[in-house]
Amino acid sequence: MATVKRFSIFCSKCNQKFPVFAALHHSINVDAWVKEKASNHDCKAFAEQLVKERAARPINPIKASKKS
Repeated sequence: MATVKRFSIFCSKCNQKFPVFAALHHSINVDAWVKEKASNHDCKAFAEQLVKERAARPINPIKASKKS
């Protein structure tokens, strides 16, 4: 059974590190694989995802009234 590893890859285009979880076969050249993932990184989609994760979420008025 393969073990899934977390790779933290640096994108030189947007200067961000992004995580990739993968189970690589032992015959794969890891350095070449990481370089390929970095070159295929979608910087615009990653930036939009970060903005969406960091945005303030609206408070549900029904749940807020129950806390008081």
